[in-house]
Amino acid sequence: MSQSPLHPSATNQPLTPLDIGHRQFPGRPGGYDRASVRTFLGQVADQLEALLHERQDLRARVTELERELDERRQAEDEIRRAVVAAERIGHDLRENATRQCELMIEQAQTQRDGVERDAAARLTETEAQHQARMQELEAAFRGRFADLERDHHQLTLERDRAHAERTVYLERAFGERHADLTARLSAVRGEYAQFVSQYRALMQSFTELSARHLPAGDDLPLPNATLPLGTAPAGLALDAPPAGEDRPAERPADLARLEEQSFV
Repeated sequence: MSQSPLHPSATNQPLTPLDIGHRQFPGRPGGYDRASVRTFLGQVADQLEALLHERQDLRARVTELERELDERRQAEDEIRRAVVAAERIGHDLRENATRQCELMIEQAQTQRDGVERDAAARLTETEAQHQARMQELEAAFRGRFADLERDHHQLTLERDRAHAERTVYLERAFGERHADLTARLSAVRGEYAQFVSQYRALMQSFTELSARHLPAGDDLPLPNATLPLGTAPAGLALDAPPAGEDRPAERPADLARLEEQSFV
């Protein structure tokens, strides 16, 4: 049985716009208007051609999208691998950083312990030096203070000794001077007493001789019985007895007169 021209799909060949545009239909009495059918077939061919172009474009787009999808999948795989690598690297870095931090902490603790030991040693040494210096200064101060006390004591002793020696010297000089003056005063008093005694004896002798040799009733004028009282040492009492002698209870009248006169 032959296939009808109205069923072109029976040929199992895909229709193309060109097939539709050149399709011929046999004529029958009372059939369709050929021009209308031809116009419709042209429209169908145009739309089919447009659909075919669109399908081709869509297939190209799908191919491109599939290619992009493959690329994106590859990129995603690479990103996933990169993420995994980054995670592994990050894990390694974290472990390395942790180990380095622990190592740095251990080193810092070791350095801290060393610094603390050094600081403690330096502090101990400084305190020992300070204590030694303080002891040295204290010893020097005590020695200097002892020297000053000894010097002060020595100066005091020397001053007291000099004062005592000066006092002894002055007392000895005063005693010697006093003894000398006393001796001289005693000698002068003795000489003066001897002079007065001799003068009195001379006056007595003169009076007796005058009375013996002059006639009775004649009065011989006596010489001026004056004594050089002005030559006596200053402060020497005319009636003062020599040293060791007692003062007489009464003085003769002539001696009293002689003490009131002085040599011209």
